[in-house]
Amino acid sequence: MYSAQLLDRFYHPRWVGNVAAPSASATEGNPTCGDVVQIDIQVTDGLISVARFRTLGCAVAIAASDALCDLATGQTVTAAKFLHVDEVIAVLGGIPPRRESCAAAPLAALRSALFSVSGGPAAARRTVPEPTAGPPAGH
Repeated sequence: MYSAQLLDRFYHPRWVGNVAAPSASATEGNPTCGDVVQIDIQVTDGLISVARFRTLGCAVAIAASDALCDLATGQTVTAAKFLHVDEVIAVLGGIPPRRESCAAAPLAALRSALFSVSGGPAAARRTVPEPTAGPPAGH
């Protein structure tokens, strides 16, 4: 059912945890099965120097999160945006049929974090004006 590579990453993840002071962090979920993935990245001189994950989900989601952090570390921010779910699945030695959404959730979290670093759509979406104290002047 599961490959040896997938089981190794599930039972012995190398990249699990948080980054103490991340350049960006993002959380995404898979509404199909309920997986939730948080990815923290540290970017130094345009390269992802550290990537860590915390995943609440199935074996595929946890193993894919670990594999993705492995693939992303050392990549430029731009190159990491183009990582594909097929690359994650290849590192895992394949996944069972109809489980691609489980492997894609970590990728969605990484892309959200990358866009916040580069000022893309996710960063704009998270911009919230500071609250004001009282009504506008003149009212």
